[in-house]
Amino acid sequence: METNIIQNPIEQVENTETLKVEAIKEVLKKLSPPLIDSLYDYAAFLLEKEKTHRAFVEETLEIEANSDTITFDSVEEAMEAIRNWSE
Repeated sequence: METNIIQNPIEQVENTETLKVEAIKEVLKKLSPPLIDSLYDYAAFLLEKEKTHRAFVEETLEIEANSDTITFDSVEEAMEAIRNWSE
């Protein structure tokens, strides 16, 4: 008798990511040293890009959580407020 185990979406993603990581490890074994160096540099670039993005998201969420919302009745009113603010 076959048992179907339903995984939650998080487990499915984690399993997929694990499989991908294992596949990458196998590919790395077949690459030449110069290609491994290039791949290392690219991975470092992606990591830095991810750190920058996460910092941006955290900063944006913090600003949104700590700021008051200003509403205007018209575009003209908003533009007038901007002009007055910058003076």
